[in-house]
Amino acid sequence: MNGDCFLGIDAGTSGVKAVVIDIHGDIRGMGYRECGVINPHPGWAEQNPEDWWIACDGAVQEAVQKSGCGSAVAGIGLSGQMQGCVLLDRQGEPIGNCIIWLDQRADEETEAINQLGSVKEMLNVGGYCLNSFWAPKLLWIRKHRPADFEKIETVMFTKDYLRYRMTGEIVTDVSDASLTFFVDLPKRRWSDKMIDKIGIPRDILPERLLESTEPAGRLRADLAARWGIRAGTIVAAGAGDQPACGVGSDVARSGVIGSSIGTSGAVFGCLDHPFVIEKPCAAYSMCHAVPDEWCFLGLSLTSGASFKWLRDIVFAEKKAEMALKKGDIYGYMTGLAQKADPGCEGLLFLPYLNGDKTPNNDKAARGVWFGLSQRHGVNELCRSVMEGVTFSLRDSLELLREQGMEVQEVHASGGGAKSSLWRQIQADIFHAPVMTMNVEESPAAGAAIIAGVAAGVFRNIQEGCDCMIRVTDVTEPIESHAKIYDDYFQEYRQLYASLKKNFMDQNRIVQKYSV
Repeated sequence: MNGDCFLGIDAGTSGVKAVVIDIHGDIRGMGYRECGVINPHPGWAEQNPEDWWIACDGAVQEAVQKSGCGSAVAGIGLSGQMQGCVLLDRQGEPIGNCIIWLDQRADEETEAINQLGSVKEMLNVGGYCLNSFWAPKLLWIRKHRPADFEKIETVMFTKDYLRYRMTGEIVTDVSDASLTFFVDLPKRRWSDKMIDKIGIPRDILPERLLESTEPAGRLRADLAARWGIRAGTIVAAGAGDQPACGVGSDVARSGVIGSSIGTSGAVFGCLDHPFVIEKPCAAYSMCHAVPDEWCFLGLSLTSGASFKWLRDIVFAEKKAEMALKKGDIYGYMTGLAQKADPGCEGLLFLPYLNGDKTPNNDKAARGVWFGLSQRHGVNELCRSVMEGVTFSLRDSLELLREQGMEVQEVHASGGGAKSSLWRQIQADIFHAPVMTMNVEESPAAGAAIIAGVAAGVFRNIQEGCDCMIRVTDVTEPIESHAKIYDDYFQEYRQLYASLKKNFMDQNRIVQKYSV
């Protein structure tokens, strides 16, 4: 066994996962270590890069040891949470904590950037800037922490910091860099125009901006010995977690959509060109991890979190009871939902427990049950949350359709892929067959496929997907259900529009009386 395995590392917000996966898509070993989020002030979110490295080291050692085939690892690939802003000084040491994607502090800087020019003028960088991008974060640091700003030698993303520790190379890739507001998306390179307009020094951005599948460096000998992998193993440039998840769920060609329901929810699509939507709907246009392809990303902030909230509030006692019996509380809840009719006799749920991202981009939006009657019970409560979450994802899907993209099939991942009922609801609401894949750890699997291309084992991403990713289940839409959901989806959209001002007014009152 020589060179037929790959190591995929996914540095998420809650922890770092490592998988050793073979050329047939079978996971040989897996490791995981948690990481904590630091919240110094309301709306702020930071992490310590050293915590990532400690977690990565532990997760990789565990995965390789369990696999028993470290010597067969031909390449290493990384994916990671996107939009994090890691600052390094001249000695290569982090300057404080990393401001991660969840952070909301740079609102004023974001608004200032969006006043610099129209969407059409900023076409090459993808339209509206969001406060999670590098550009507003760096402006915030320059204004509020000028001493730290002066120390910056380079800026990098989460996965890039881990690769730097593995190889000593300072590199980033086009998919992660797409959410800096400094990249010319059609040309897949840094945009001198936007760098100059925003006023950030060009030399703090990584000079090497690579395609995800390009080799970025080689594993240091001391780490190779520690991990049980060959010294000099190629480490790929890698990708942000959503493009990597796209690769790991075979969303690598136009017409295929990825639907992920975890704590948050995402709709991810592969496109043959970048696009701009001329409204601030928080939909991202990005360079894909697939060379010469682009992608779309729409987010629903509290998708699976809404179902978890229902579990913890309404089913707290049942959750405790089932935990003693080692039962599945989510299976119990979906069993209840199965007993309710599609549409729940008009009970609609807006899953905005912490605001909405795509398409409303509204931090003040909040969760709503609408249409509640005496006929509704726990069955309808459960199903309406599942339907509302799926409606929120269809909101993103409709933006793609407005761009002329035909949705031929949906590849599901996350918790929403494990429930047969939720797969059926997705198929019915999306009007498309929903498929599940053989590998559940999609971001890490995508990183492994990227590593296979960088190491020369695969000619391209599609060959890697064809070898390693297989469809395990197909759920076709039920036409009669789809018609019902079409009507309720229109009501769902109108409901937010009707409540938008109320959300703003209520948020103002909440802030007035907050301690």
